[in-house]
Amino acid sequence: MTTLTRQQLYLPLLDVIDELGGRPTAKQAAAALAVKLDIPMATRALTGNVDRGFRRNLFDRTIRWARQDLVRRGLLSAEERNAWTLTDKGTNHLRNCRPGIVVTIYETENGVALWADATTAAAVIEDSSIQLIITSPPYDLVTPKHYGNLNGKAYLDWLTGLAAEWKRMLVDDGSLVLNLGDVWEKGQPTVSLYQERLLLRLVDDLGYHLAQKVVWHNPAKIPSSDWVTVKRVRIKNAVENFYWLGKGRNPKADNRRILKPYTQRMTNTIAAGGETRRVRPGGHGDTRGSFGRDNGGTIPSNMFEATNAKSNDAYCRGCREQGLPIHPARYPDNIPAMFVKMLTDPGDTVADFFGGSGSIGEVCEGLGRRWITSERSLTYIEGSRNRFPQLATVGQS
Repeated sequence: MTTLTRQQLYLPLLDVIDELGGRPTAKQAAAALAVKLDIPMATRALTGNVDRGFRRNLFDRTIRWARQDLVRRGLLSAEERNAWTLTDKGTNHLRNCRPGIVVTIYETENGVALWADATTAAAVIEDSSIQLIITSPPYDLVTPKHYGNLNGKAYLDWLTGLAAEWKRMLVDDGSLVLNLGDVWEKGQPTVSLYQERLLLRLVDDLGYHLAQKVVWHNPAKIPSSDWVTVKRVRIKNAVENFYWLGKGRNPKADNRRILKPYTQRMTNTIAAGGETRRVRPGGHGDTRGSFGRDNGGTIPSNMFEATNAKSNDAYCRGCREQGLPIHPARYPDNIPAMFVKMLTDPGDTVADFFGGSGSIGEVCEGLGRRWITSERSLTYIEGSRNRFPQLATVGQS
């Protein structure tokens, strides 16, 4: 028990208070916490001279001190001493991990989900251990969202600092894939250049190499700006960008792993031995017999069309059943799957430091890649368990 600090008790104590209906007594909380942490009876019964010569139970004392810490922080109510009640701030704030804390919430055969902010999680990853980092950080939004975000120079400084840490942990032929969307400047219908400014920092200051830009077209994307829907001076933005950067000039990649099926016309052309010589409308001619070789499929373009409108998959159903919020920023599985297939081999490690709903972990698990995700919201991590049917019920680690 002496190895557990008060800070390490915050997370399980929060869960215990939730599980006991929100108003446990001190005795109930201590007993439930001992069961949750699997504390041996001998350790549970340890006492010591800690109060004017009186012997006190060390486990109970540590829990009471943790409770006082949480009261001082406004996370537990101080009104009823014998009923431990979470405040609204406690319900919302305690589940967002503080800097410096890293907790393993669950593991699968290939991966691990960490409760930690992105900076803290990056600090515990070994050098040259990751093949691919694919992640969607908060955008440089003028109006902060409920999950919190920076903007302007502070945002660029923060994300550039993170990218420096990511470069350290990438192998020499590793890749970084960033999903970033357009945002409006404050008070005017003009688009921020934060993406371009960030790319220049990553290339010029950190030494990354821009391998390619990939565009995600989401035809079901809902317009979210007054400039589009109210003032009607702009059109709906239905695309987001993925920037693929290499630690070196030639990151590992093989597009033969993501070939698309041939069209029927192309299948017929191959079967006929290739093109007959003819002049195309643009004036270019085909060499006789070209396109006669079966290469296994068509090379995809850097424009992907997919919707993220799923609402009844296992993840969404599980979250609804458990009363957990569904993460609002989920991208379709086929987009991260494309990058994972092309840029990694089975057994390679993929990381996502803004884990969200856990989609990267699910994709990697299915493709035989090792994976690490971190997410600062415990609530979202609990929901992400629903992507892994082999895991136990939410609430168990």
